[in-house]
Amino acid sequence: MTATAFAADLTAYVLQSSLVLGVGLLLPVLFRLRDARAALLYGQGLLVAVLLLPLLQPEPVRTTFAGEMTVTGEWLGQLAETGGNSSGNLLLGVLGLGILLRLAWLGLGLLTLRSWRRGARPALLAPEVLEIAEAVGVRALLLVSGRVEIPVTFGWRSPVVLLPAGFPGLPLQTQRGILCHELLHVRRRDWLAALFEEGMRALLWFHPGVWMLLARIALSREQVVDHEAVRLTGSRRAYLEALRIVAAGSWQAAAVPGLPFFHRGHLLERVTHLCKEVPMSRPRIATLVTTFAGLLALTAFLAVLAFPMAGSAWAADKPLKVDGNVKPPKIVNKVQPDYPESARDAKIEGTVVVDTVIDEHGRVRNPTVAESSGNADLDRSAVDTVAQWTFQPATLDGKPVEVYYTITIRFALDK
Repeated sequence: MTATAFAADLTAYVLQSSLVLGVGLLLPVLFRLRDARAALLYGQGLLVAVLLLPLLQPEPVRTTFAGEMTVTGEWLGQLAETGGNSSGNLLLGVLGLGILLRLAWLGLGLLTLRSWRRGARPALLAPEVLEIAEAVGVRALLLVSGRVEIPVTFGWRSPVVLLPAGFPGLPLQTQRGILCHELLHVRRRDWLAALFEEGMRALLWFHPGVWMLLARIALSREQVVDHEAVRLTGSRRAYLEALRIVAAGSWQAAAVPGLPFFHRGHLLERVTHLCKEVPMSRPRIATLVTTFAGLLALTAFLAVLAFPMAGSAWAADKPLKVDGNVKPPKIVNKVQPDYPESARDAKIEGTVVVDTVIDEHGRVRNPTVAESSGNADLDRSAVDTVAQWTFQPATLDGKPVEVYYTITIRFALDK
């Protein structure tokens, strides 16, 4: 896939996913899905659906586009080779650079957490507070750090809860509520979910709909933990006071770079959800989720129809494969490749396989290296040579058609 084709596919993907996300974010609001656990599972499912949306495309685009969504060195290498003259290459470079920067930001956050842990000391808490750990049923390393203003929980195999320096001075009931909340995150293994979501944020950093969805997922996760914490502590009022204290500290807290999981936002929605919790029956939840799934499947189908990717079976200019009733193109003008002097002087030989498209007028479009010779000069010469060839177009039922075509160029020194 060339940079230009990828840019077109990326635009189609953004339009498709925007339509799916728009409907997906609107459905819980319209149908009043108030159950936090169901809302969380629904949001996570919607996020996975957006990630897998390219796989819903008809062949051959689904495997091509899904592979191109991986950050590879070829992106930046291709951009450097062409000098950035192509808008497609420029978009490809910006996309890859943005992903690398987001991943670097995430890595900085992980290093920050490691530094905070090293500088922390064991937390000396009252037995009444530590009892809540037994109620939750998990073990975590409890540390006190002067570098945090709000509790920070991280880690999977060896989870750590960093508590502010002033935590031991809080009322015992408040300590129990805060610690219960953090330990519930450990029990639910929310750290892994948070890392996956931040990976998605890095991959789709350019998509505002994904950021909105991640914010809703974070809110639903906090609401689920809030509900369970109130049940375990047995005091809604004390837990609300704990929320207030954490929220007050969060205004002064330095955010962990690249890890918005630790931002204790959405306080108003969380308090409202706790104070005005409206239970929903399981049959109603199942009905709503099933309805949402059906509507989203229909939306995805219509989105793929409305905004087809290049190579889609529903795209107007889809090239065909030379097979069956499709008669292959015939060469009209064949230009011999120039043997690069650098390769000739170094006595380098090689074979280059070039994938291209022969349009209905017999012209070569989008020649790309499918199998490299191992030498960049030979590869470039092969692509430049194939671009000059002309053909009698392929035909289907006697009519000229556009087809995929593979050409092999061999470079061999005279013996």
